[in-house]
Amino acid sequence: MKIYNNSRGEATKEKIFKALMYLLGHKSFNEIYVKDICTIACINRSSFYEHYQDINDLMMKIEENFSKQIALMFLDPSQYNKDAFLKLFKFLKENADFYRAFLTNHEGSLMDVNDFKAYIPKTIKNSNIKQDYKENEIIYHMAFFAAGLSAMCKVWFETDMKETPEEMVQIVTNEYEKKIKFF
Repeated sequence: MKIYNNSRGEATKEKIFKALMYLLGHKSFNEIYVKDICTIACINRSSFYEHYQDINDLMMKIEENFSKQIALMFLDPSQYNKDAFLKLFKFLKENADFYRAFLTNHEGSLMDVNDFKAYIPKTIKNSNIKQDYKENEIIYHMAFFAAGLSAMCKVWFETDMKETPEEMVQIVTNEYEKKIKFF
């Protein structure tokens, strides 16, 4: 078993991440190869493969990390407000090249259902969500919300983010304030 200097390994991962982000800003995901990442990151291919199986594995690990960061933005139910959504849309805009590639080339959401499951008990305990949903319905509501939010963001990325993060917050807010009944 190989044991790596943790700080050196983390520095290599950071170089790989930055190289991928650079390349996503200049090429489509399908045009990027491990060789390209290694060239930009100034590392050997073997260094890449010490950390990732392939580019898809790299993308999935970045998405897992980003998903956890997004989940933390909504960890405290008392913080479910426009400021939390503004943080979200600013984060997405900062990482737009990644999300364009990820949401186009992978079946995914901005936040994994497992990330929701980790803080649902806290959400139930500390919010008024009990008034609107039965306890067993909350996971479905949250999954529905994440999928809808992901779909909205995918459209936002596909239309070159013409709306500002502030305007996107207003669009999300309008969806919940109107509470249109379709059935």
